[in-house]
Amino acid sequence: MILLLAGLNLKAAKPIKIMPVGNSITAGEHYRYPSVAERTGYRKALYEMLVKAGYNVDFVGSQDHGKRPKDDPNWYDWNNEAYPGWTIPAITEKVQEVLPVYQPDILLVHVGTNGRDWAQKPRQVMDMLDMINAYSVKDNHPVTVFLCKIIKRFYLEDSGPTSQFNNEVSRLVAQRTNDKIKIIMVDMENGAGLDYTDHIPDPAAKPPYKGGDMWGRRYPGVPYDKYHPNDKGNIKMAKKFYEELVLNLGKPK
Repeated sequence: MILLLAGLNLKAAKPIKIMPVGNSITAGEHYRYPSVAERTGYRKALYEMLVKAGYNVDFVGSQDHGKRPKDDPNWYDWNNEAYPGWTIPAITEKVQEVLPVYQPDILLVHVGTNGRDWAQKPRQVMDMLDMINAYSVKDNHPVTVFLCKIIKRFYLEDSGPTSQFNNEVSRLVAQRTNDKIKIIMVDMENGAGLDYTDHIPDPAAKPPYKGGDMWGRRYPGVPYDKYHPNDKGNIKMAKKFYEELVLNLGKPK
């Protein structure tokens, strides 16, 4: 979907195509199983920040998490490439299919939360980058990948494997010297200011809750949601992406 900002020359306007890539966190899923329209993740807040700042952006992708009718007052550009529960290789295969279709200028990549093969995941991320780079070379289309150090788990879970994964991905990215694509590491793990607790002293506590950026013990049916940021956490993720995008894009034209 394309939003042309007021004041721009419509004939000359060329939106920046941004493809959010990831799992349930990108999709906006969590253990309360929100409706399609409620699945916004960080994407809605990020889109609104960019538009408010004057950027002409077009979020692209084949998935409809967060889809709303155009006349909805809370409409935003919901297109994305997020697959809850999928592994990195599965997402890579799907993204490979859609890159020539949507031709994004920017990919926001937050992958690695699913699957237990932690030793293999960093190499799988490199395989994804190899695929994106091959597309960029073949189609002669410049691409910038904002690659996340993924967020930690809820504080009652061990986040050691997450940190090890992030460190290894960063190390491997630093060794890549011949890419056509530009890769920017985004420290979502520690740099977004996420509070991985829920600040609920008792599992029986009732809403509204204060503090914490994870869903954690905020709804019945499961002991706690291990993985997913709540609305506050999603806004912090959006702000971190926004800061990194502004540094790369410069001022709106």
